[in-house]
Amino acid sequence: MFTSILWKEVQHMRECGICNGWDQTLHLCPKCKGMMEDQGRITDFLDDYSPYLDQKWTNLVDGDEDSSITEECIHLFICDECGLRDVQSS
Repeated sequence: MFTSILWKEVQHMRECGICNGWDQTLHLCPKCKGMMEDQGRITDFLDDYSPYLDQKWTNLVDGDEDSSITEECIHLFICDECGLRDVQSS
């Protein structure tokens, strides 16, 4: 029984392409058109232990009201040229 419950949870999980390394980690800066580099999930910057917390809990405090429902992963991007900080979902 436990295995079937666990399998149902796994089937509904969404993967982040940036976190898993198969999506773009660079974006065009809207301010200066320079390259913005991914710094990681926004919730990883809350404290020393937040990168190790379960994403379903950190999504509740990532600044996006719907990310816990849509299972989006919110990342921080910083422009190499002008230093603009931007938060984007993946």
